[in-house]
Amino acid sequence: MADYIVNDEKTASAALQTMNEYDIAVAQLNKIKTDLDALTADGYNTPSAQRDFKPFVEEYMANYSKVTEGLTGISEYIKKYGEGMTQFDTDMGASLRG
Repeated sequence: MADYIVNDEKTASAALQTMNEYDIAVAQLNKIKTDLDALTADGYNTPSAQRDFKPFVEEYMANYSKVTEGLTGISEYIKKYGEGMTQFDTDMGASLRG
């Protein structure tokens, strides 16, 4: 038989922390993108940079964005799981009383 240990405070805290980390990651990504856009505009703007470097940076940014977006899903999953288990426990307790 499986043991279930769900701490609603820890799941809520983890969900919140994940979203805080998401906000930090997105801010960092935006800063990096701004810096690299400025670089390719007037600091490293050669035919090679336009052909090779800029697409590489754009691909990196797109992939990094997917990772940070995944944090939203993880956070929401943790939050809903904790809430669901708390509700389940409440419902089970109520069913035993009535």
